Amino acid sequence: MLIRPFFLFFILINTFCFGQKFGWEGRTNGKEFLKIGFKNFELRYRTNNSENRLSFSQKIWKDKKVTLKIPLHYKFEKEITTLEPKLYFNFEKFKLWMQKEFWVNLNSLAAIGVESPFENYTFYAGWDTSETFRFGLSYKIKKQSK
Repeated sequence: MLIRPFFLFFILINTFCFGQKFGWEGRTNGKEFLKIGFKNFELRYRTNNSENRLSFSQKIWKDKKVTLKIPLHYKFEKEITTLEPKLYFNFEKFKLWMQKEFWVNLNSLAAIGVESPFENYTFYAGWDTSETFRFGLSYKIKKQSK
């Protein structure tokens, strides 16, 4: 399949780009994902090749206490696009978030979780309506000084 070489090429190119982040997510239902992002785009690769997606995400509303982010996902294997609005409640040391995935004639999972940033790392944990716990780690590469 074309996704594996594309994903590896994307990682290689993104390693040298500004504003890039990468991460890992594990779930108690056995799913495991690698993520790589550049600005508002993210490619998520499931380690058993059964669910890969490309996402574009835009913050619609942001203030000190609440942020609304609207990701648009394209799932390669299912050939479907979904929306997944995510509402963040911003506290001093962490963020509480809630999200709901849906599309026309599709009612998918809802999830809730917490994120805690530490320097360039972000740790998160959550639960979704498939009764699955998720946890993960992401790293944002620092802007190189000139």
